[in-house]
Amino acid sequence: MKRAVFAVAVAASLAAAAEETEGLVKDEKGPVSVSASVDVLSDYVWRGTICNGNPVWQPGATLSYDAGDFGSISAAVWGSFDATHRRGTATRSRRACGCQEIDYTLSYANSIGPVGVEAGHVWYAFPNGNGSGTEELYATVSYENPVATPSASAYWDYSDTAGNDVSAVYFSFALSREFSLTDELTVTPSASLGFADHAYTDSRGGAELTDQTIGVSAAYAVTENVSFGAQINYTWTPSHTLRKEGYMGEGEHQLVWGGVNVTLTF
Repeated sequence: MKRAVFAVAVAASLAAAAEETEGLVKDEKGPVSVSASVDVLSDYVWRGTICNGNPVWQPGATLSYDAGDFGSISAAVWGSFDATHRRGTATRSRRACGCQEIDYTLSYANSIGPVGVEAGHVWYAFPNGNGSGTEELYATVSYENPVATPSASAYWDYSDTAGNDVSAVYFSFALSREFSLTDELTVTPSASLGFADHAYTDSRGGAELTDQTIGVSAAYAVTENVSFGAQINYTWTPSHTLRKEGYMGEGEHQLVWGGVNVTLTF
């Protein structure tokens, strides 16, 4: 009997020690993190413009350093690749899973209570665009609260090797709310509105509302490091002037699009 009691006590002690060790391992997670993801989408829609009206796959990776109260610094690379044999309608646009775009981003983020701020620089490269590219500075502010999270972003295209007006400015206003249906499954409805100046839209009407999107995304955490997701969105051009000028492209002024993704974090 004494041996049984002793065995139970030892087992309980070992279990408690294991839980404590596991907690320490989790708590001692380093300041450096890496994430990688791949999206497969029906279309590539960017700020209300159809950049590719055919399926695409878009891999990305981010390296971040968390400095605690001093915020975090991140470096990211992202690309968009054709998932089909052609882009657009012209025969000469045929290409086998070609690279359409590669973006490089450096950013800094921090929070003051519920208010989050982020600022960064983006380099856009278009490998099949005869060396053309552009550079943007951006800033985002958001407000975390139990009801919904609003955010506002501004992007300044200050340098464009393609010869476009370098005073182009684009603004985005968004609202989202995350719902945790289970410990593993979250669903996030969202809405966004884009606004840009004349230099950005190149419109005869001047500054315009460029795009509006409503959508919903879902993410399922398979493990602590692996998750799968899906999204569906409806995007349209609010400005009558931009609709007439074909801002969205592909002869469209509204589009339903979406896809699936997988994300790995380390």
